[in-house]
Amino acid sequence: MNLRKPLIFCSAIVLAVAAFTPSATADVVVNGGTVDFDPAGAPAIADFSAVTLNGTPQLTSITVNPFTIVDATGSAAGWHVLLTVADLVNAGAGNDTILASNISMSAPVVTAGGASSLTGVTGNASAGGFAAGEKIVVATAGNGLGTYLISPRILKLTVPVTARTGTYTSVATIAVASGP
Repeated sequence: MNLRKPLIFCSAIVLAVAAFTPSATADVVVNGGTVDFDPAGAPAIADFSAVTLNGTPQLTSITVNPFTIVDATGSAAGWHVLLTVADLVNAGAGNDTILASNISMSAPVVTAGGASSLTGVTGNASAGGFAAGEKIVVATAGNGLGTYLISPRILKLTVPVTARTGTYTSVATIAVASGP
């Protein structure tokens, strides 16, 4: 008696059924977040220290508190931190102005948090353009995903010898935006 034929036939049926079994998927959807300060909201910017005129240019300064930027967009579009300080105007002395171009700042210190990379992320010294806004930190396209601690340097203002007495006011803002 030959028993081999039924066993081969059953094995072929099992293999044929296994070949048509649908496979399971292991998909994951990754949604992008935002690029923003952490915690939300721009850091505090102090007032300039008072100066006393003495016939020579005077130096005063302000500080910007350290802050954290988190790029959770997943886009790798890059980002930048823009610091703007408008010209300082003394309304009590005929609108005398101390130009924002008298303000300077060394490059901020940038530290990567966790598994973030500093590749393509740089702090920049000012170039005399605070009135229009200075990109003090830039993450180039393809870089900057993750968490970054930014420690700004002191902003120094040279008060010219021609300044009149009074209170000079300005508006300073700091913002983070997508794109280098």
